[in-house]
Amino acid sequence: MKYLTYILRNARRNPVRTGLTVASIAISMFLMMILTSFFAAMQEANSASKQYNRIIVMNANGFAGQVPIARVRQVEAMDGVVAATPFSWYGGKYQNQRVLFAQFAVDADKVFDTLDEYKLAPEQLAAFKAEKSAAVIGPKLAREYNLKIGDPMPLQGDIYPVDLKLNIRGIYESPRNTDQRMVLFHYDYLDDQLRQLGSTAGGSSSQTAAGNAGIVFVKCKDAATTANLCKKIDDEYRSTDFPTRTQTEEAFGQMFSEMMGGLKDIVYWIGCAVVVSLLFVSGNAMAMAMRERTTEVAVLKAIGFNRGLVLGIVLAEAVLVAGLGGVLGTLGSKALFDIVDISPFTGGFLPFFYVPWSVALAGLGVSLFLGFASGLVPAVLAANSSVINGLRKVV
Repeated sequence: MKYLTYILRNARRNPVRTGLTVASIAISMFLMMILTSFFAAMQEANSASKQYNRIIVMNANGFAGQVPIARVRQVEAMDGVVAATPFSWYGGKYQNQRVLFAQFAVDADKVFDTLDEYKLAPEQLAAFKAEKSAAVIGPKLAREYNLKIGDPMPLQGDIYPVDLKLNIRGIYESPRNTDQRMVLFHYDYLDDQLRQLGSTAGGSSSQTAAGNAGIVFVKCKDAATTANLCKKIDDEYRSTDFPTRTQTEEAFGQMFSEMMGGLKDIVYWIGCAVVVSLLFVSGNAMAMAMRERTTEVAVLKAIGFNRGLVLGIVLAEAVLVAGLGGVLGTLGSKALFDIVDISPFTGGFLPFFYVPWSVALAGLGVSLFLGFASGLVPAVLAANSSVINGLRKVV
């Protein structure tokens, strides 16, 4: 610790060069946190879903296929099932704008038994169940549009040719790695609208859309029953007009990650390229600093500083500068995205975004490694330099 003052003074000796080095590392690490956190947060959310013991039933042909609403009650009656609810995507417009936030028709009596990490006050839940046109929304959506309980929320049909006149009866709370911008409303309300439109149109595509559960969320009693239930459900409907594909919630989430193909690998290769470029930047800065201090290093060695001490001082300075940039870039990005919600600006592509601690600490570790690696060669050269040659050198 007695050499800390000297190390700090050396780091501040050329403030412009040190500032530029710190800034380049900080900005690069900040951008890397954004890229890597996108995948890490999704993976963390998928992994966290395992504890809820849920499975997802969808049509074997994908989202374009149908799952009849009758399947919900049939699946719920199977051994090992706690609750089940349809999740039918509506995809309407709000305030005549195409706003991308999730809008799902659900079973109001079972949805919060199925999604048990989503919490709703008892009086709000009772109001939601009692009114057919009632809806509950997420807290982020409420803040974004300044909505409160009791406000109307009309949605104009886009995918479906029916409009919904919803009334907000509750605002749920949920963990941060869940979608807090959803609208949940009664499945029966949407289905009745589609059936009425289909009957007046003499049986059209609206009639065909009625009775479709979309996908089915199923809450299982425990983790041991999930695999057997997946197989049992698929076997039950394999030879029907609407065969199913049933998987765990974690696998369902992973399916969306796989849709991105090799994008994840590309991001990691970009990260490697950034690390190498930062190594050259910080290495060049340390090499210039040591060249300017050739005589000073010789004096230090002449008054008794041994090789190990000189090596340690130079390495400490390099790690200090790179570490400062790493702290600003990694911990700064985490603090920023913990405060600022960017999901409204992503067009619904990211329902949530944050920098996990694992990513931030890994980024900080990378910056410290950069400091060590960039300072190693200049430090070794300084430690092994000749006192006589150093005192002769004119910089």
